[in-house]
Amino acid sequence: MTTISHALGAEAARARRSAARWSLYGGLAVMIGKFAAFFVTESTAVFSDAMESTVNVATALFLVYSIRLAAVPADRNHPYGHGKIEFFAAGVEGTLIVVAALSILYAAGNAFVFGSKIHTIDLGVGILVGFAAINGLLGWHLIRVGERVGSLALRADGKHIITDVWTTVGVVIGLIAVRLTGLTVLDPIAATAVALNILRTGYGLAREAVRGLMDEANDELLESIIDRLESNRPDWCIDVHSLRVWSSGNLHHVDFHITVPRYFDTEQLHESDEQYKWDAFYRDESGWDVIIHYDPCRPRHCAGCKVEPCRMRSEAFKAREPLSLLDATREDESLDEGLPLGPTV
Repeated sequence: MTTISHALGAEAARARRSAARWSLYGGLAVMIGKFAAFFVTESTAVFSDAMESTVNVATALFLVYSIRLAAVPADRNHPYGHGKIEFFAAGVEGTLIVVAALSILYAAGNAFVFGSKIHTIDLGVGILVGFAAINGLLGWHLIRVGERVGSLALRADGKHIITDVWTTVGVVIGLIAVRLTGLTVLDPIAATAVALNILRTGYGLAREAVRGLMDEANDELLESIIDRLESNRPDWCIDVHSLRVWSSGNLHHVDFHITVPRYFDTEQLHESDEQYKWDAFYRDESGWDVIIHYDPCRPRHCAGCKVEPCRMRSEAFKAREPLSLLDATREDESLDEGLPLGPTV
């Protein structure tokens, strides 16, 4: 079981590193192409698009570093690994996007005041369309790999690049409008629209990074874990509570309590623990680190316990409720009364 899990983890790490390198190489090519289009057209809107590409390159460099660091195994100083760097990378990317948007707004303001001179529009549009296609393929690849290996940094970079594609589309439309109408004021208007759009994107990335760094509860992830536990739930799993999960890069750390028959010995608990973890988490994925705490049952649990025969049963089995988000995430409780335990000092 462990060998398969490690093999899957190594494969995912290679996929993340390869995607990060493609992000850097593709970003450099697109940035050079867009600045070439700017020097050809001297368009403020094209300048705004090129400025966003400089952010792509800067964040791609940080992405390569963060992916490499996130793959470093846990050590004494970082017992949960180094995966949190990916949330930091997404936050840096969001911040840089906001800075780029502000610089674009400044350039657009100057164009409104002093006017905009645009020329060689046809060539500029041709260059932008070609590099927009390259950018679209790159962004799609990063999102696809990020979803497959569970990397927030790759997904964030891919989403940013897709946004950059739509930015280029908007700039091309603006240039075509200037070409058809002769109204050069449309150029800074297009640049302003680009800046406002990427400001929204930057805020979204920064917000998602803060959620990850603060270990904000993710109900969607919790629900998926509950589905895993319920679909593989053995008879001896009487109850699940105190479910918590926090993420570090592509690794999800899961911690919860299970109520089991109180006559289980240590060897039986160990075998049950290994099997349940394998069935629910490790069988086909490597991105999990699961810790289970075991609580002994009490007579109040008998009506919901399916274990037969049971030499300690005080009440016949009636029904076992399926696991739910509300019940599985409730706090630890006293064994006999079932009352929530107060905070310890």
